[in-house]
Amino acid sequence: MKKTSDAAFEAIEAALGGLDTRGALPGTRPDLGREVAEINEILTPILQGLPQAEPPADLFDVIVADLDAAAEDQTQASYAREGVWEQRSEKIWKKVLGQDAETGRSMYLLRCLPGAQISSHPHERTEHLFIIEGELWMGGKLYKAGDAQTSTPGSKHAVIDMPTGCLVLVSA
Repeated sequence: MKKTSDAAFEAIEAALGGLDTRGALPGTRPDLGREVAEINEILTPILQGLPQAEPPADLFDVIVADLDAAAEDQTQASYAREGVWEQRSEKIWKKVLGQDAETGRSMYLLRCLPGAQISSHPHERTEHLFIIEGELWMGGKLYKAGDAQTSTPGSKHAVIDMPTGCLVLVSA
């Protein structure tokens, strides 16, 4: 195994080598050649003074595991077969698909049977509705499958009537 300082020097040289424009390749910056030489001159004695060290044998595996864990933390999946439908009223069920603990926002489905109704209510934050199937009436407007509606913070929607029932995706 090479000394750490040799490996570090080679890594820096490789990174800076892309700036070395002695070959004057198209798209390069010839004016950076002197700066690269100056940086190499400064770093060479520093790198040569580093003690020799061997990286742990499992270092690569640890890095890959950390990267995989970080990628998993950034996404949240919800599958149709998972989750629980909670009855919210006689004709309305709710299934939470995802929640953001930091912001309090959530995404959920509402399954509303024919004749269901949601009373007028205010919104603390923006709420988006997307009608997946069926239809609903809100404020004298008819929303059908494929339609969407957004309520801004501080707004209050009218009573929502679902005479034929519907399935609605809500993000609030």
